[in-house]
Amino acid sequence: MRQVDMCQYRRMDAIKIRLATPDDAHAVAGYHDRCIAHSYAAQVRAGELKAPDIEGMERQLGGWFEPGSGFVTHVADVDGEPVGHFTVYGHQLVHLFVEPKYQGIGLGRRLLELAEQMMVAEGHTQFELHTRVDNFAAIAFYKMAGWNMTDRVINTVELDISYDEHVFVKQRSID
Repeated sequence: MRQVDMCQYRRMDAIKIRLATPDDAHAVAGYHDRCIAHSYAAQVRAGELKAPDIEGMERQLGGWFEPGSGFVTHVADVDGEPVGHFTVYGHQLVHLFVEPKYQGIGLGRRLLELAEQMMVAEGHTQFELHTRVDNFAAIAFYKMAGWNMTDRVINTVELDISYDEHVFVKQRSID
C-alpha cells in the first residue's frame, strides 16, 4: 500500500463489503499468499517457514464460501476485486486478512468490527480467535481492538503446515 496511491481508498465508502462467493476463492487465496509472504518474508526466505499451497488454499476457501458450509465470509471489494476478508464460524473468527497494499487504512479494523457485529447478531457474547505466536503485528492489532490473549497455545495443522497459535477471547454484550 505504501507504494500505491491510496488517496481514493482512504474513505471506507470506496470499499464495498459483500458476502463472499466461491468465485472469490482464487483472488482471496492470492492475497492470502501475499500476506504470508509479507508477514513472514525472512522466515520464508530462510526456509524456516513453508509457504502454503495456494491451490489447496483456494480449494479450502472455495468450500468455506459455499452456501450452507457453516462458514460465513465477507470480502472487502475494490472495483470488483477482493482485497480483504473475514470468516466467522459460530463464535469464532477464523480468518481476517487484508491485501498488504491495503493495510494501514483502517480496513482490518472495519472488517473486525463487522465480524464482531455478526457474531453478536447470531447471539454470541464471547468470541474466540487464534493467531500465530510469531505474528506480532496481528497480536498487537487484536490487543488494541480489545481482545485478550489467554494463556492457551494450540497447535494448528492447515494445508500440511503445522504452527502454534495464541488463543484470544473477547466478551461483548448483545445490544
